Amino acid sequence: MEIEERYFNIFNDNDLAEIVDVYINVFSAEPWNDELTHKKITNYVNQMVRLNTFKGYTVREKSTNKLLGAALGFIRPWYMGKEYHLDSFFVSNDYQGKGIGTQFLRFIKEQLESINIPTIILDTDRGYPAESFYLRNGFKTSNSSIILFGDTTSSF
Repeated sequence: MEIEERYFNIFNDNDLAEIVDVYINVFSAEPWNDELTHKKITNYVNQMVRLNTFKGYTVREKSTNKLLGAALGFIRPWYMGKEYHLDSFFVSNDYQGKGIGTQFLRFIKEQLESINIPTIILDTDRGYPAESFYLRNGFKTSNSSIILFGDTTSSF
C-alpha cells in the first residue's frame, strides 16, 4: 500500500471514533495482542482528551482523509520546565514501515518545540519493534531510571 501524500494535524473531537478504531486494530494485532474492547478504549481516549494538559495529534491520508495514526499525550511540569509525556503513539498496521511514523514524530517534535516543550518522554515494552523505532528516531534509554508498578490493593 503506497501512500505519497498525508497530512498531520492537531487532535480535534471529530477524530475520536476513528482513533478508537485504529488503536484497537493496532494493539490487538502482533506483536501486542492486547484484548481490547471498544468501550475500554473509548473510555481511555475520552479520559486522555479531558486532561487539561492533553496534546494529541493525527496523521491522515490526503486523498481519502483516512486516519492513519494518532499520538495521545499530555504536558507535565518538571523541575527543569515542562515535558511531553507521549502516552500512545500508533500508525495503522497497513501503513507501518513506510516512514509515516518517523514523519509524524518529526511533526510532533516541531509542534512541541514551537510551544517551548523541549522533551518527550515515553515508555514501551523492551524488545518490541516500538523500542527500535524510537531509538532510530533519536530517543535514548535511561540508565538511571526504571518504571515500577505497584498494586494499590496489596499490603506493605
